[in-house]
Amino acid sequence: MNHDATDSPACLAETISLSSRTDLFETLDNHRICELSRLNNSTPKSSSGFPNAAAVLRSTGVSSRRILRIGVQPLDLAVALENTLDQQNLGRFSDFHAVLLCHSHTDPATVLQLADNLRQHAAPLTRLPDIRTFNAGCTGFLQQLQQARHMLQNTAADTRILLLNIETPESWHCAADRAFCGIVGAAATATIIKKQGGRPITWLQINHTQVPDSHLLQPGPLFHTEFTRTISFRGQTQHRCVMRMHGEAVFVHGIELMLQAVRQAHQNTSATTPITSPPVTLIPHQPSGKLLRAFTAALQSELPHINVLSNLQHSGNTISATIPELLASHPTLHNAPSSPLILAASGICMPQMHNCMSFGSAYLA
Repeated sequence: MNHDATDSPACLAETISLSSRTDLFETLDNHRICELSRLNNSTPKSSSGFPNAAAVLRSTGVSSRRILRIGVQPLDLAVALENTLDQQNLGRFSDFHAVLLCHSHTDPATVLQLADNLRQHAAPLTRLPDIRTFNAGCTGFLQQLQQARHMLQNTAADTRILLLNIETPESWHCAADRAFCGIVGAAATATIIKKQGGRPITWLQINHTQVPDSHLLQPGPLFHTEFTRTISFRGQTQHRCVMRMHGEAVFVHGIELMLQAVRQAHQNTSATTPITSPPVTLIPHQPSGKLLRAFTAALQSELPHINVLSNLQHSGNTISATIPELLASHPTLHNAPSSPLILAASGICMPQMHNCMSFGSAYLA
C-alpha cells in the first residue's frame, strides 16, 4: 500500500518534549537492564540475559532510557504537554483545529481510552477539538504528519494542528526480553503543524509492505503478541500482552526499508531542487544501536552529503516520539531557510503486524 501527499500545504512550526521532566520520568541504566534481562521466565539467573552492563551498551547503543515514575499515567503526560504549551504561549489543546494523538500499544483500545480520558479531563470547562487516534508504532509521527497535511486542505490560513506522541513502551514489552528490554524508552512530545509559517513539508510518503516468507531468515512472523507471564520494568512478575519480534529479520529488513525511504525523499526532491549543498540533515527513527550504525554506514557510502542526527544513547527507541524528540532538541531545524531536512522511519505495521512493515519519509525545504 502506498500513500502519497505531495501537494497539501503544511509547515512544521514548533516541537516540545518532556524528556527532562524528572517528576514524570525516571531512568534505567545498563546495570539495571542487565539485572532485568536475567529475570527470564522462571529462571532468575537465566543465561539468556546480558552478562554485564557493557554488553547492554554494545548490543543496544543505549546508556539510559526512561520509564514513567510510579503513579504517573499517560494522561499525566498529556496534561503536562498542554501546560508546557500554554507556558510557552503556544496555546492550549482547545486552540487547535485538531489533535492527532499517537500512543502505541499491543491493545489498540489503549489510545482510544487515552483520548477519552483527555476529553473527560477537559470537561465540563473546555470542549476539545477533534481528537484523531493512532496506534502506529515507529512510523506514527510520519502518519500523523500525513493526516495533518490532508486536514489542512481547505482551511483558513491561520489553522494549526497539534501532534501528540505519548509513548510508554514499558507497558507492552517484557523487561526480560533481550530483543527489547535495553532499547525501548518512554517519551512525550507535542508538535505544531501550521498551514503557513514554519518549515514547509514539501514531500511525504508512507508505504506498508509485506515481507514474503521466502525472504525471512527462518520460519515464523516478524512480529507477534503474546499474553504470558512477563517481567515489568520494575522487576515484578505480571501476566500481560507483550510484543515479540524476530530480531535478526527485523534488523535486516528495517535497514533496507529505511534506506529506501531516504532514497525516495532524495530522488523525488533532487529532481527539482539541488540538495547536495548545503548538506542534508536526516532525522531517522532509531530502532537500536546496531541497526542505526549499519544504516548510517550504508547511507554514507551511497549519499555522503547527508548528516544523521541521533540521541539514541540517552533516550533509546521511543517509538513514534523518536523523530519529534530530536526535533525538539534542535529547535533551529524548525526555521526556514536552513539546510534541507529529511525525516525517515521504518518499523512494525501495527494494524497488520505479522510480516508487515511500514516505512516512509518526509522532505522539508
